Amino acid sequence: MKVEQAEIEVIIFMQNSRVEGKIHLPSGGRLTDYLALAERKFIPVTDSKIFTMPGNELVYSVSFLSLNKDFIIYIFPKNDAC
Repeated sequence: MKVEQAEIEVIIFMQNSRVEGKIHLPSGGRLTDYLALAERKFIPVTDSKIFTMPGNELVYSVSFLSLNKDFIIYIFPKNDAC
């Protein structure tokens, strides 16, 4: 059985880098609930771009990235950014 998913674009800040990409949430799910799942230590991010901080240089562009939640400083949906 396939679970319906919603794709959201996110911006993720880590200590020395910024990641922009897409996270796939269960349909109707919230980003905070998805990140709070204790059994999920890594989150998959697709269509990812990794930038340096400071400097804002594109370092990598990858179709799939598995990101350790412990290293996230903050994350938000890209459509919420000004």
